[in-house]
Amino acid sequence: MKKQLFIALLASALMVTSIPVTAVAAAATTKAGTPATTSAVTSSAISTTKSAISTTGTAITTTNGALTTTNSAVTTTNSAITAAGIQGPAVIAPISLSLDDTYKKMLADSPQATLAKYTLDTDLSVAKGYSEKLSSMHQLEKAKDVASQWALDTSNKTMLEANRTFGNIQAPKNYDASINNLKSQTYEMYYNYKYTEAQVQVAKDNLTRTQAIYTSTMLKFKLGTVSKLDTLTAETNLNTAKDKYALAVNGFEKMKMNFNLFMGYNIHQKVTLTDSLTALSFPTKAVDEGVKEALINRNEINGANYNAEMAQYALNNVKAYPSSSATYLGAKSTLLMAQEGVKTAPEKVEVDVRTKYMDMKQKYDAVTSGKVSYENSKEASRLAQLRFDSGVITVTDLSGINIDTFDTQQAYYKAILDYNLAVNAYNLSFGIGTEAVSIK
Repeated sequence: MKKQLFIALLASALMVTSIPVTAVAAAATTKAGTPATTSAVTSSAISTTKSAISTTGTAITTTNGALTTTNSAVTTTNSAITAAGIQGPAVIAPISLSLDDTYKKMLADSPQATLAKYTLDTDLSVAKGYSEKLSSMHQLEKAKDVASQWALDTSNKTMLEANRTFGNIQAPKNYDASINNLKSQTYEMYYNYKYTEAQVQVAKDNLTRTQAIYTSTMLKFKLGTVSKLDTLTAETNLNTAKDKYALAVNGFEKMKMNFNLFMGYNIHQKVTLTDSLTALSFPTKAVDEGVKEALINRNEINGANYNAEMAQYALNNVKAYPSSSATYLGAKSTLLMAQEGVKTAPEKVEVDVRTKYMDMKQKYDAVTSGKVSYENSKEASRLAQLRFDSGVITVTDLSGINIDTFDTQQAYYKAILDYNLAVNAYNLSFGIGTEAVSIK
């Protein structure tokens, strides 16, 4: 019985593995019903030869079922992208920008500048609406149409006049504040670009020094004047320097794309910023003088005074209500809060100006001391290299000094960036500022 079962299984296996080639050919027919070419299936039936895949300068062809692919078979062109509707702004020739050029570009066609202009138009339209309402009141007063006067609530005439006056005066100030904010963003973006660019140079200088140490160490090892441990240390420091340089380069590439995006260019646009990352002159305006100007100019103070004036009008309009009513109490509470705002607004502005001045002064001192440290670090690296070449110090000592130099140089450029940004913040603090006031 077992023998018969074994024979049956063997026969079944032979049937599966010996399907006639003609059966395969019959299954492989075209849509027109033409049978595919039949051939024996052997171990050499599937083979790859130089002729199986051939490259020509014309089109895609099929030979004996093999697909021939040419270099022109798959291409991507700018027109194809354009047809798909996803092509970005065109990359123009390399350009150079000073800080003033960058300001002009942003004020001319940036979305932020356009939004500021729309906001100005909106604020002026609000003021115009108050003028039109007042004009309607004057016409109704002349006509002595009591019913229509009541419908327009002519009791608020004085309040409307105040709204109109404030709107016409404050709208241009709000626009200036928006432009100040845009210029501040542009200033920060510009100098951050220059700072990131400087970091690449610092990392490159560090890599050059580290490469020189590695080369010198390997030569000394061949001469038998340093140990194997020194060569391992030099190699490790070299790899670390390469990583730092690659990190700085990547950071700069990201910065360039973000700068182009901010400016409205194609992200691959080549731009050179011509202003150098050097410390600005310390402002001549003393902090007390800055505070006096800020108390006159800042929008926050104008806004606080306006809110208190409107709150007083609102309370006057509900004086007929009982003093214990929710309407009267709500208007009174609003007035008290607005009056508190009038009291604290000048104090907040003064704190802001003085804080920005102190921050700027501290960062100026950091730049002054950082410059000395920067120069000292370069000299320390030079002297350390001479001592290493003379065999006085080890590669570990020299590498430690060079790392200190790298860190010091990075810190110096960061100090310049922080100081320049602080100067800009202080200069803006005693003008209109960067905050707009709502025109109701």
